Amino acid sequence: MKPEQPEHERPVGDEVARMSGPAALPRRNGELVFEAPWQGRALGMALAVVERLGLPWRTFQERLIAEIGARPDAAYYDCWLAALEQLVVECGAASAAELAAARRSVRRDG
Repeated sequence: MKPEQPEHERPVGDEVARMSGPAALPRRNGELVFEAPWQGRALGMALAVVERLGLPWRTFQERLIAEIGARPDAAYYDCWLAALEQLVVECGAASAAELAAARRSVRRDG
C-alpha cells in the first residue's frame, strides 16, 4: 500500500475531492452542482489561484469554512467567492481596490 502524500504535495484537485463538512462542494448524485455559470468559474479560479501561488488547498478551505460560519444564510458560492477574494488580497495577488474596480466593471458591463 502506497503511503499518503503530504498535503502540500497532493494535486489541488485531489484536495478538493476530499472536502467534507460545510465546505464540501454541493453535489447531486455524485456530480458537482452549479446553479449559474459564474459558480463553476469561481471554482476554477480558486483552483488556479491556489496552484499558481503554490499554496496547500487547506489555505483556501480554512477561509471558506470561516466565511460559511460568519454568514450561515449566504449562498455557498457567495461564501466561496468571498473566501477567494480574501485569499487573493492576503497573498498580495491583488489589492482590495483592484477587486472592487473589477467588480464595478463586471456590474457595468454585465
